[in-house]
Amino acid sequence: MIFSLCLLLASGLLYARKANDAFQLLPKPQSVVLLSDKGLDYRELSYVIADGDTEFPVMPSLIDGLPRYKRAGKGIVLKLSDRNVPDSPEGYVMEITAKGVQITSRDKAGLFYGCQTLEQLMEDSRDFALMIPGMRITDFPTLSYRAVHLDTKHHLDRMEYYYRMIDKLARYKVNAVIWELEDKLRFTRRPEIASPNAISKQEMKALCRYAKERNIDVSPLIQGLGHAGFILKRHWELRENPASDWEFCPSDPRTYELQFDLYLDALEAMPYGKYLHVGGDEITAIGIDDRCKATGKTPFELQMYWLEKVCRFAVEHDRQPIFWDDMPLKYAGIWTPMLSNITEEEVNKTMNMDKLDAAVELFPKECIYMRWNYGDSNTPAHRRVLKWYSDKGLKVMGATAASAGDSPFIPREDTKAKYIKDFSQLVADNHLEGILATAWDDGSPHLETVWRGYIAQGEYGWNPSGRDVPAFKAAHAQREFGFRPEENRMVFLDELEKAVFFFDGALVTSGHRNPAYGVTGFNLIDLPDKANPGVWSDTYKEKIEKARQEAERYKKIAGGIEEAEQHALRNRYTLEVYEQTNNLQNFPTRIILALAAYDAAKDDAARDEAIKEITAVCDYFPVMRSKFEAVYSQTRFMENPDGYIADLNHHNHLSARTQSSDWWFLYEQPMVEKVKEWLNK
Repeated sequence: MIFSLCLLLASGLLYARKANDAFQLLPKPQSVVLLSDKGLDYRELSYVIADGDTEFPVMPSLIDGLPRYKRAGKGIVLKLSDRNVPDSPEGYVMEITAKGVQITSRDKAGLFYGCQTLEQLMEDSRDFALMIPGMRITDFPTLSYRAVHLDTKHHLDRMEYYYRMIDKLARYKVNAVIWELEDKLRFTRRPEIASPNAISKQEMKALCRYAKERNIDVSPLIQGLGHAGFILKRHWELRENPASDWEFCPSDPRTYELQFDLYLDALEAMPYGKYLHVGGDEITAIGIDDRCKATGKTPFELQMYWLEKVCRFAVEHDRQPIFWDDMPLKYAGIWTPMLSNITEEEVNKTMNMDKLDAAVELFPKECIYMRWNYGDSNTPAHRRVLKWYSDKGLKVMGATAASAGDSPFIPREDTKAKYIKDFSQLVADNHLEGILATAWDDGSPHLETVWRGYIAQGEYGWNPSGRDVPAFKAAHAQREFGFRPEENRMVFLDELEKAVFFFDGALVTSGHRNPAYGVTGFNLIDLPDKANPGVWSDTYKEKIEKARQEAERYKKIAGGIEEAEQHALRNRYTLEVYEQTNNLQNFPTRIILALAAYDAAKDDAARDEAIKEITAVCDYFPVMRSKFEAVYSQTRFMENPDGYIADLNHHNHLSARTQSSDWWFLYEQPMVEKVKEWLNK
């Protein structure tokens, strides 16, 4: 009898373990202990109540759809208590048994996150007809500040999209947004700065309240000193270099009058945030005009003079200042070696910290120095800089990247997930102030292509050591689309990331679409010489061979997306964005192969057939573009408003090249025109 009972319990636990493996919670909880209890089906939950004086948090849809009074059946009980729960206000304990669910936390934020976890369990129970095993989840974030960066310098999305964004960030336990506004806020003190389509302060305040109710802190980033094109394209009198709208003059009092007016408007529009990010990075010219020369200060001193003034403003207005930290490191001569993967021994030899040591009194102590690194953050040189900050008692926050401006269409390298994981772990190991996943708008990818990186920040900011990247990608596929890991339905995305590399330069012999290299001009490939067949094919032999490979990759991607769209349980719009991105990146391949077929034709019949294909490809371009824009524009505005003045600085971002959506088709549009002229000769 005892043996039979033990066997029964063991088989029950085995079933629970197998069932638990089918649930892909994201982010991965810190601890899941399976109980001998059989658990429950999500349909058995018939109510949700709050114990005693506990307030209901904002709850996700399945839980929110339950009545809020105790009735027959099994219920969800939310309880506030400081006993036997994690110390973190965002931590919680959830116990699931055959009797129901109890979520306990010391704070309302913990109840909110416990409900997000339970919602995912209920989704999987519904989607895959599974019993939720009996279990006890003890969960809390490793990092208390887990932020993503929203950069709207070159585009805006519809307001409803930002509300949906807040909901999704909350689902994955991201608790902060740093919003780089540039001219996309309707400044009232300096209305000339705002874009005609800017978000009003009232609209922004409402969105920030919505975020606060979902435990998300929204803080502004107002670029200062550098990256000031959105201001200095109008205010020439404050330029450090008259030929560039990049830098403010830090020695002109009017700089601060204007800067502080923008800060005040942003703080009023985002009243619940903790921080004011003041920018201050990538300065190229400082101390060169007469106003700065008259001070007798070095460029380093001028930079830190500006920083001291803006930090004092932030503190006086109850915000903690954040500052990109690259310029002090450059002035100290350690920036270049820090970017390299040199050995510990080489670090000790080449990274002389004397200049930083000598200037440490210039570093405002109330400031948080944002140590940005969009690649491998674990190099000895990078760790050396973090140690210097720690030794000097300065506060540091990490900044990794979900999208680093490396492509106008899609982030690469698993949406930077490995870099996000490693830097999050580094932040935890060094007890830094938090982590930010940047998403620069330089190449202006659709945010749907960035989301996997944002979600990776939710995963690894909460639990850096919980999963490796392949396991995260599998969990992401299940949570976002309802795909089971064994189905492997998102493999097309790995291929799509690779495909965009050929697309970047397929139609040119010089120039770079990639904004990281600047876009200062380009030369399209030549077209076949009708009188000398075969010469063109010899000239572009490598491109043609690569195009053949990419044509096969395109088919594989297209098939994978089609299958994913058929089986997805949610977020089909994301897949539609991938589909149109794939069609665009395949367009240069189609042109090259059609031209190659013409150049290799052995007789008139083959040549006529090739001309038909070339004509068909050219005719397809406006059709492809129309579909692309129809999908992308469901959430984002594709054109600048009438009268908009683009920035006029050396960065020359691709997405600022045209006022319309023409920049998306930088090479394709002129190539089609060139081919049409060639056909008519």
